[in-house]
Amino acid sequence: MDTLLSLPLNYLLFIDMEKSRPISVAFDDIRHKPDIINHLEYRFINDDLGMVISFTQMGSKLFHTGQPYRTKEGRIIRVLQGTGRISINLIEYEASARKIIIIPDNALIELLEISPDYDFQIIMPARNFLPALPGSILSETYTGNGIVLSFNEKEWTQTEMFFTLLWNILHSSPYRRETVQHLIISLLYNLKYTYEQTRTATPLRLSRQEEIFRRFIALVNEHSKQERSVDFYAGKLCLTPHYLSTVIREASGQTVMQWINQSVILEAKVLLKHSNLLIFQISDELNFPNPSFFSKFFKRITGMTPAEYQRTQ
Repeated sequence: MDTLLSLPLNYLLFIDMEKSRPISVAFDDIRHKPDIINHLEYRFINDDLGMVISFTQMGSKLFHTGQPYRTKEGRIIRVLQGTGRISINLIEYEASARKIIIIPDNALIELLEISPDYDFQIIMPARNFLPALPGSILSETYTGNGIVLSFNEKEWTQTEMFFTLLWNILHSSPYRRETVQHLIISLLYNLKYTYEQTRTATPLRLSRQEEIFRRFIALVNEHSKQERSVDFYAGKLCLTPHYLSTVIREASGQTVMQWINQSVILEAKVLLKHSNLLIFQISDELNFPNPSFFSKFFKRITGMTPAEYQRTQ
């Protein structure tokens, strides 16, 4: 794993229930749809960033689990209470209370489940709001994922102070752009130190199988729209197809093709729910030979046709 500082961010899992108006989850689109929020006083948003101090109290009507989407921006999420699981670029994480989830841009996200009492805070800088800084970003080396950090009581209180101060500064007049930028940067550096101390205390030693698996997942996330053969991924990893197949099955309990198909299906679901592309255009986008082949593939994996999936809530 490495680290994080060029993190712009956007809202988590807002879904338009009207299939004739697919909603984009990009920062700018969310900003211009205030009707999806019940209590605007629990969120702040301008050209530079968005912040939610309590997702539950804000009362979004369009929060939905089990619906994947691809981010355009990233985000910093501070889980206040409840339990949950999230998938980031095909890898599942526990996302429960007293954790911070850092998600990079262009990630494939799916909130798998949350408890009824789930609540979180979120910081969402727009693209290019934070200045480019030297050093790496908090992301996993092998998959390009963000990370999920746990905290002791003292560390958790520190994160609360950062979020509270930022919230207060955002509501100060006049708007203090540079202060906001540097507060977020300071928060990210503080998370970086916490993360590195955790790694020092409990060094992560990936087995050879785990390392291959994570590198394979990174390649699948990058290439699955176009490349769906075991030979392609084996070649990228300088392995034989047989050896790659054996390692992936032993490391994950699934086959190479199951992972590739899962990635393609998630991409298809994102396009079906969050774009105005027609099904034949999605078929082209995902490099299927024709729409009929795409529909049969989608139904074989999900149990419904693409059109049926679009109509689900």
